[in-house]
Order: sequence, then structure tokens, then C-alpha cells
Amino acid sequence: MRSTFSGLNIGYKGLAAQQRALDITGHNVANANTEGYTRQDVIMQASPALKVLEGYVGTGVDVTEFRRIKDEFLDIQMRTENKALGEWEVKSNILNKLEVIFNEPSETSLRSVMDQFWEAWQVLSKNPEGVAARTTVMQRGVALANTFNHLDAQFCDLQADINKSIEVKVNEINSMARQIRDLNDQIIKAEASGQKANDLRDRRDLLLEKLAKNVAIDVVEDNLGAINVTIGGKFLVSRTEIAEMRFTDDPLNPIEAELEWCDSFTGDSQGPVRLNGGILKGYVEMRDEVIVNYQEKISALAATIAEEVNTLHRAGYGLDGSTGLDFFTEIDDSTDFSAKNIQVNQEIIANLNCLATASELVFDAEDPDADPVAYQGDGSNALRLAQLKYKLTMSDELASFDDYYRSTIGQLGIEGQEAFQMVENRTSLVEQLLNRRESISGVSLDEEMTNMIRFQHAYTASARVINAMDEMLDVIVNRLGIVGR
Repeated sequence: MRSTFSGLNIGYKGLAAQQRALDITGHNVANANTEGYTRQDVIMQASPALKVLEGYVGTGVDVTEFRRIKDEFLDIQMRTENKALGEWEVKSNILNKLEVIFNEPSETSLRSVMDQFWEAWQVLSKNPEGVAARTTVMQRGVALANTFNHLDAQFCDLQADINKSIEVKVNEINSMARQIRDLNDQIIKAEASGQKANDLRDRRDLLLEKLAKNVAIDVVEDNLGAINVTIGGKFLVSRTEIAEMRFTDDPLNPIEAELEWCDSFTGDSQGPVRLNGGILKGYVEMRDEVIVNYQEKISALAATIAEEVNTLHRAGYGLDGSTGLDFFTEIDDSTDFSAKNIQVNQEIIANLNCLATASELVFDAEDPDADPVAYQGDGSNALRLAQLKYKLTMSDELASFDDYYRSTIGQLGIEGQEAFQMVENRTSLVEQLLNRRESISGVSLDEEMTNMIRFQHAYTASARVINAMDEMLDVIVNRLGIVGR
């Protein structure tokens, strides 16, 4: 049988439900500009009906859930696109730095220094006895060697800077892993009663989005509400347990620095980290592949120039009759020529007469016993050295020094343009996904104001129901028994 006071209970349930709805509306409004916040909604349903003689009569309303308005598929897409965006942003940034290192076109670039070196030999071929011309050749040679040395040093400095950035990112990833682990623990405890911990989940989702930009991750949620995060098949977070990354830098050889898993308790190595995307992959790929590629190209150019110049220089003769002397030598004679291992022969710097400008020697007819000397005015060997600029010596004798260097710079420009376009495309995709997610999960103040008025009116109506019931009960309790007195 229906209780006399059940009407008051229905009114009370209405008041409580609309009050909860107003609380959630206020919460949405307060977090309209909070990063990572997901709009919430109150799910209400009719309370179980009560059977009476005439049928079933309603008993009010119950709040069953505070629901996050969220599309999980959009979150997966965001993590995927953020991973690619982070990787291409790093590549574009590093390629821009490489363009600055090459500094083309400019008067101090390698191409300009090479042109000046060949031009100095050309001038010397016209005046082989000229001290000024010989001094210029020596200085241009020193400038060329120094430019090669400087380029290689800048490549190494860039790799060292990348390692510092990798170390910072590894620390960030470990910090995020610890925060996700703690949130997993809090969510498991909060949702033990079956209710969703919406705000904790928002914080965790925001961390996952930031983590995905740093490194490619796979995310799976278990039946307790905790998430498991893997990187390259290895668990970073497993419910309330984590594995940490460790980066071991090598200042002497930046590409030998190691990125590996380590036991968070013992510190023992658990193997290398497999990277499938994100900022970390961009850094490692640029350090170990792209920069090394340009480093090797410039070293090959330096080595070939040294070998070709030395071959002709050894065959020529200086003003003092000296021959068989190399123009370039290794800084460290235990290794071959490279961009960092080339210098002008110190004997030539000390004695400019050793510059082999002549192709043959002549003897003094008046003094047969005198040592032969270079033929006065013979600059033919200097001319051959100047003409090395156009000789096909690079890329299996298919390109000159200038062509080879132009091709290298052209490749850098193409890679830089590709990276820039990929950043533009990925940024556009991320913005589209953000707009779509904002249209679903974002807080619309206009909509919240509408909801606030709707819930306010429902709250007022529930209060009037209670007032009406109260008046009815007052009639029954206080006034029904005094009729006719």
C-alpha cells in the first residue's frame, strides 16, 4: 500500500536530483578553461515503481551516474597523431639547425671557402714566384681545413645537445609514469563502489596525451579501471607498478649514448628501449642517422680533396726544388683523412717555397753541380691543382667537388621542406581532432546556462510539490477532526 508520506519522498528525491545536476553544471562552468577537463552530465532514471490497487505508481527519480561526455576513439586518434607530430617537429627543428650549420649561401660557407681555395691556386699558377700569391694559397688551405674541422665539431655539438634533450625527455617520461601509477591506485580505490572517478580520469588522460607526444605508447584499461601502458612491447606502467627508462650519455661519442630499461629498485639494465614514434624517436633518428649521414658526406669530401690535392702536390716541385710533399696532412696520423682530421702541412706553413707549383726542374748550366730548381715561371702544377675543382672525383667519379656539395645541400633542403610540410599536415590533423573533441567533450557556457535554468526550474517545481503535500497533510492531521464543532 502506498504510504501517506510517499509524496514527500518523491519531492525530496526531485530536490536532491536537481541539486546534484546543478552541482555538476557549476563544476562544468568552473572548469570551462581547465586543460584536459571533460564535460560531465548527470544521468537520471525513474525510481522503481510501487504496486497499488490501480496499478504501478512512480516513486520519484534516482541519480545513477555522473557521466563524462567523451569519445574514446578520438583519444586514440589524438595519441596517434601527437606521436607523429612530436617526431616531425623534432626532425624539422634539427634540420633547421643543420641548415644554420652549413650556412648556405654565405661568404663563410664551405662552398665559398672551397671556391676561394681553387681560385688561389689559379692566381698562383700565373705568378708562381709571388710571395703574396703563395701566402694566399696557404691561408686559403688553412681556412678550408678549419672550415671542415668546424663543421664536424658543430655536428658533434648538435649531437651532444640532442643527448641533453633526450635526457630531459626521459626524466619527463619517468615522472609521467609515476603520476599515472599513482592515479591508477587512486582510481582503483575510488571506483571500488562502482562509481566513476571522472576528475581523476581526466588528469590521467591528459598525462597519456602528453606522454604519447614524447614516445609511442599502447594503452589498455583493465577491469578495475587502471590502465596498462606499453612502449615497444615493454610495460612502462602496469596497474600500480612501473618500469623506468635510463639514458646513459657518452660525451666523447654522442651516438654511443644508450637508452635502456632499468629496474626501478636494483637499477639493473633490462634491455634497450624500442621506439616506434614520438619526440624520442625523432631525436634518436636525427642523431644516429641524419646527422651522421651529413657528417660522413662532409668527411668524404674532405678526404677526397686532401687525397687529390696531395697526389698532384707530391708530383710537383717547389721553388727550392723540394718534391713529394703533401699539402694536407692528418691531425692524428693514426686515422684517415676526415672533416675533423685534416690540416695544412706544417712544413708548407713554415716555408712557402715548398708549394709545388712547377711540373719539372731545371739545372743551372753554369754550375752543373748545383741542385736543380723549379723552372722560373712554371705554374703548370698549380694550374692542375686549380683545375681539380672541375674534375669528376666524387660519387664514383660522376660528380665534381662542387656538384657533390651542391647535391648534399640540395638533399638537406628537400628533407627540411618535407619535415616542414609534415609538421603542417600533422598540426592540421591534430587541430581538427581537437575541434571535434571540443565539440563533444568541451564545456559550452551557453549550454551550461541553459541547463542551469532547466535544473533550477525543476528544483523549484519539486519544492512546490513538497509544499502541496505538506498542505494536504496539514489538512488531514490538524483540520480533518474538527469539522462540525
